[in-house]
Amino acid sequence: MSKDPLVSVILPVYNSEKYLHEAVASILGQTLTDFELIAIDDGSTDESATILESFQKNDPRVIFERYSQNRGVVAALNTGLALARGKYIARMDADDVSLPERFEKQVAFLEKHPDIDILGTAMLLVNERGRKIGVLSAPLDEMAIRWVSTFSSSFKQPTIMYRRSVIIEHDLRYRGSKDQSEDLDFSIRFLEHARGANIAEELYIYRVRSSSITGQSSRGNVDRTSDIVIANIQKQFPGVAISNDQVQQVTGAIFGKPSMRWKRAEAADTYLRVWQTFSESHSSDPGFYSLQTSVVLIAAKLILYPPFQRGWRKALRRIFEIEPRWFLLFISRFPGMISTKMVSLTIQKNRK
Repeated sequence: MSKDPLVSVILPVYNSEKYLHEAVASILGQTLTDFELIAIDDGSTDESATILESFQKNDPRVIFERYSQNRGVVAALNTGLALARGKYIARMDADDVSLPERFEKQVAFLEKHPDIDILGTAMLLVNERGRKIGVLSAPLDEMAIRWVSTFSSSFKQPTIMYRRSVIIEHDLRYRGSKDQSEDLDFSIRFLEHARGANIAEELYIYRVRSSSITGQSSRGNVDRTSDIVIANIQKQFPGVAISNDQVQQVTGAIFGKPSMRWKRAEAADTYLRVWQTFSESHSSDPGFYSLQTSVVLIAAKLILYPPFQRGWRKALRRIFEIEPRWFLLFISRFPGMISTKMVSLTIQKNRK
């Protein structure tokens, strides 16, 4: 390829032969054709390298790098960043599918909104047999993205596309080892220098696999993620102290699966203190009260189940300070919260 492509796609691969052909084909079949696909085989021991070599022979847009031994996804992603030449960089996982118009719609959005530097989409979830099991959406406006990024990634990472100029200007790289926390760390640091958005449309199919879930839920990865969140909160809100356990309680509540251990009320109180600090600079932003309602409901869920936990009075007083009508909101949203929980349980069941 003589000229630089518009988009560079980074595809880390490790023992992905079962779904790899479909994943690569979904990229090569994009309606936007001006891209390079940088595939990094991370020391696979199956036929992944053979599959990638075959694609490379038949399509000059495919760039293939291979490690002699497994080095981890962080190393593979950073190799992709070093090789990328496009104006935009897109992520792709080796067992998923990008819908045909994904790149076209993301590039069109970024071209139309030069103030946005990182863009994700919603994801359709399927199980290992390809059966639909749910949808994962993402926050759309900048304020919601910045708030959610306090505790978790605001982007469904395989869906993101971002400007390479930000990577170059701020020398951004992925950090960590072989766990899954590198995405959260990267998106937090990226947002320190840029603005983000998400497209509500599902442009990506994410395959929920039992092996990937096991890796993501390992104790080491959970602790590493909590450390990243704590460091982020200490940097943004230096007056608020938060423990590892409180982070895990809050993120569990956000994703519909908080643990039933005690000190949930203490976690809710800390969560609300972070929100109060955040709200000092965002209370006049569009969508503030809608976002505040979601925050209050998450805190209420932590406080009320089980009832009368240690510290529940203090946490409830803080909820009343923020939103005196919180109980009416909770009752009105309760059926939807139950529905959300059932969807979460269904997804977990299909992961097994």
